[in-house]
Amino acid sequence: MIRLAARAAFALSLALAFGARAAGIEGRAASRLVEYSVKTKLKHYEQLTLFLLPPEGGRINGVLCLSLLAKDPDEVRAQLLGKSERRSPHRALAYAAEHDLAVVAWGAHRLWDPSRNWDELSRAEAKKADSDFDLVANAWDAGIKYFIKNHGLPAGGYLMMGSSGAAQYAQRLALRRPERFLAVHAHIASSFDVPVKKGASLLWCVTTGENELGYERSRRFFRAARDMFYPIVYKAYPGLGHEGNAQVTALGFACFDYALAEYKRATELNGGKPTLPDW
Repeated sequence: MIRLAARAAFALSLALAFGARAAGIEGRAASRLVEYSVKTKLKHYEQLTLFLLPPEGGRINGVLCLSLLAKDPDEVRAQLLGKSERRSPHRALAYAAEHDLAVVAWGAHRLWDPSRNWDELSRAEAKKADSDFDLVANAWDAGIKYFIKNHGLPAGGYLMMGSSGAAQYAQRLALRRPERFLAVHAHIASSFDVPVKKGASLLWCVTTGENELGYERSRRFFRAARDMFYPIVYKAYPGLGHEGNAQVTALGFACFDYALAEYKRATELNGGKPTLPDW
């Protein structure tokens, strides 16, 4: 893990270059974008729509999942194509292009109290939140299986990232489908679900600000995850509130670089069979 500092510095130096390439990458994406919707069985969140953006060259070396702040599929599509007035995940798209990663994206939908952790909920509240998101995780996985069968997506080793409410969604999904993931970066999540034993199979990068309202909740998640032997990188930035910065982005990509390198090494040592690292 000591290599992460050097990787973070390198990633930071590339951040501006990623931005410079973004417009061209997004402009060529429309013809490759695939959309697939799955029913969730929830009345207040009836359908989950996933978007798949394969690499330009066609060869898929991995998957980068983007949990996005978007109110509907049209907004997700606009963000992926660089047509959103609100935001665009251009650095993530450029990172995926650099590594020949397929992008899977969706809009995060809140099904929990964003101001409370798992340990602040009543038993009934926790049960309802778990039940609802379990259905969403099932729908998400059904969409992934469709992409695996019809578009050549690998079955696991995925990276995932999200910020704010989308980070809350990402970490809850990773805890329910850890077999799909290699690493996840959750930034300023504000609220967290309870760590589970199987979540220790992937690398976690949890970032926040010391002025963020969920700072203490993030520390409780970190301590609980560490007690369960999670491989986890935790960083709270002094003076930072509910926002991001270049250092946060660089650290997240450095964690992904590290995870991909370790995944490649473990796979090669196992005769080419996809193998998660022994963190």
